Amino acid sequence: MDKEELKAHLQKGFYKKPGFWEKNFPKVFTWLGISLLVIGLGIGANDLYFIKNTIKTAGVVIRLDGGAYRQGYAPVVEYLDQNQKPHLYYHMVFSRPPQYEIGETVDIYFKNDRPDEASMGYSWLAILVLVGLGTLFLFFGLIFKKAFKL
Repeated sequence: MDKEELKAHLQKGFYKKPGFWEKNFPKVFTWLGISLLVIGLGIGANDLYFIKNTIKTAGVVIRLDGGAYRQGYAPVVEYLDQNQKPHLYYHMVFSRPPQYEIGETVDIYFKNDRPDEASMGYSWLAILVLVGLGTLFLFFGLIFKKAFKL
């Protein structure tokens, strides 16, 4: 379209200046994808650092706590620190049906100087969801950028 045709279109009102979303839609998708990837990988790196700097021991599931509104069951694990002092770990992931059984032995990671700070390992669900969504958003952001030629 040459300048004269563009001028004619503008005078007739056919041309609409692109709004915020028309200009920035691919950028929003791309940056959202990068942000989700960084958060997911950060959680994974934090979990890895915690596990590498803790003591691994065996714990026993002593009961299953039911969540509010019966959303599922989360294990309560009893474990012993290096001084044979018992501690309780309340897992934050609820599942229905229960993922663990009472009496089941599970791995527990705890800090030597603070044995009440414990974990059952990696936060796989959070990591996979964030990295998966981040990859998806980044992929579509790049595809939209190429499609809109921005």
